[in-house]
Amino acid sequence: MRAERREETATALGEQLRAADAVIDVPDGLWERVREPRPDVTPAAPGTARTSKDPAWRRRPLPMTVIVVAAAAVVFVVCGTWWLVSPSGGTGAVQGGAAQKPSSGGRGGPDGQGDPDSGPITLRVHNVEKACQKLRTLECALRVAKSPYELYADPGNSAGRVWHGDSLTAACVITDGQLVTDEKGVSSRRWYRVEKSGGSGDSKRVEGWLPGVRTRNSTEVRLCSGNEKPPGHGS
Repeated sequence: MRAERREETATALGEQLRAADAVIDVPDGLWERVREPRPDVTPAAPGTARTSKDPAWRRRPLPMTVIVVAAAAVVFVVCGTWWLVSPSGGTGAVQGGAAQKPSSGGRGGPDGQGDPDSGPITLRVHNVEKACQKLRTLECALRVAKSPYELYADPGNSAGRVWHGDSLTAACVITDGQLVTDEKGVSSRRWYRVEKSGGSGDSKRVEGWLPGVRTRNSTEVRLCSGNEKPPGHGS
């Protein structure tokens, strides 16, 4: 591919140079004036070495016309070459393979506002009290609240119970809920909107809000939209 690319570039550049040669107007008698002997230069005698200090050896400056024509040719070649290999010019593969904007991956950015189409995320309930991590008693149950903006300990703010290790499906998260502190002193205002499907035994369907201190989530979850928040707290 590189050899073919170089051949295409050389062919295109040759065509550009031939076109330039056809439009450059050379002044009449230019080449004759360049080739004719200069009257101020005396031919050196055989066996005589000349140095740059010899006034007769010093060449007169080139005519301005020659300088202008040469400079124009150089500029044309440079510009033509750049046009051929630049991403926006020419007909090469660079233009056809233009870079595409990368799509964002993962489930969210550092602010917790992820891609709305990324889908729900599975969280596991975490109880910091080690004595309760293997017990599924009422004393070891953790509450899922009806609203993250009401007191967590309010008896009327309970949507159900979960235990250490339970898997919950998180739809979104808020960061301005009631401040909750766990038994180890960890505090957070993050609340996850979660759901737990029902099952056998003491496992019942639960839908509500889980405080961030009751999980050890390490995956970004998108921020809740206004209609996903409790009534009266949308934005």
